[in-house]
Amino acid sequence: MKKLFDMDNPVMKALSVAADLIVLNLMTLLCSIPVVTAGAAITAMNDIVIRIVREEESYILKPFFRSFASNLKKGALMSLIILSAAAVFGVDYYAAKTYMPLMRAAVVAGVILFLAIALYAFALLARYENTLGKTLKNAVLLSITHFPRTLVMVLFTVGMWFVCIRYYSFGAAFLFLFGLSLPCYISILMINKVFNKLDDDDRIE
Repeated sequence: MKKLFDMDNPVMKALSVAADLIVLNLMTLLCSIPVVTAGAAITAMNDIVIRIVREEESYILKPFFRSFASNLKKGALMSLIILSAAAVFGVDYYAAKTYMPLMRAAVVAGVILFLAIALYAFALLARYENTLGKTLKNAVLLSITHFPRTLVMVLFTVGMWFVCIRYYSFGAAFLFLFGLSLPCYISILMINKVFNKLDDDDRIE
């Protein structure tokens, strides 16, 4: 019984991470209610998830709000970029559905590409001090040069959201608890080795 509750036990580690992800997801949703603060909330979530993956942080609340406050300006700008892109994609998809059905695939592909860039961009924003323009540039470069990792990140995120929306009766609760934090966790697991190499080579500009 003592070994079962040992934090070095893989089961206990998994349960601890799951509990942290639930707390992170709820805090991110709460801090995203004003919409314009969503970027800062997602950046703070990425910051804490990076620490969880690297086993650098045992606390969540204070570091989350500290990161949220420090990234409020850049996060707000990122929110505006994402909202603008979402509006453009929404209009394009509606137009393609109404007038050019064959263009729907191109719009969906654009959304997926934008999602891939966003996954990298928020992680970079959380990890490195940089301008928003350079962060987005680095996100594009990393998403291309590490395409296999990018593919796993996007497939997991889109797949999870699709299944939860398709089976909404149970998926709604899962999205409420893990909808943002779990895809973030999987993405950081994929990105972490890339960040380690960038840290060693000092190649982030």
